[in-house]
Amino acid sequence: MRNQVMDSPQFNPLHSLVFLTNRVGRLLANQIRLRSDMESLGLMPHHMGILVELWAKDGLRQQDLAVSVIKDKATIARALDYLEEENIVVRVPDPSDKRNKRIYLTHKGKALHQQIWPHAESVVKEVLKEVDPKDLETCKRVLEHVYHKLLQ
Repeated sequence: MRNQVMDSPQFNPLHSLVFLTNRVGRLLANQIRLRSDMESLGLMPHHMGILVELWAKDGLRQQDLAVSVIKDKATIARALDYLEEENIVVRVPDPSDKRNKRIYLTHKGKALHQQIWPHAESVVKEVLKEVDPKDLETCKRVLEHVYHKLLQ
C-alpha cells in the first residue's frame, strides 16, 4: 500500500514544523560538534543536552535532567556514569530526599563551557546573520509556545 501523504505533490517536508525543527536542531548540533571538536574533549552529542542544562542551573536532580533533555532514565544514567568517570559531573545525594541524586558540574565541567559555548554562539550568529530580528523574535516566541504546550 502506498503512502498517499508522501506521494502527494502537495507534501513538502520543508513546510513541516516537525521536520524543520528536528533537522535544524540536528544540523546546528552537528556544526557545534565539529567546530568545538567535542570528541577530542571526550564528549559525544548526547552529552551536550545534559551539560547545557547544568550550565544553566547546576545541581539538578537526575530525573529532572531526564525530563528536560527528553531521554529515558537509563540513557541519562549511562551518560552521567560516563561524565562522572571523566570528572565532568558529580552525583550528590539530595539532602531533602536521599533517594534522589543532584548532579553538579566539577571544575572541569564548568571549564568546558568556555571551550564549547563560543563555538555554539558563532554557529548561531553565522546562520542567523541575514534573518530579520523581528522574524527571529516571532520564531522564538512561537517555538516557546509550542514547547510549553507540549510539556502540559
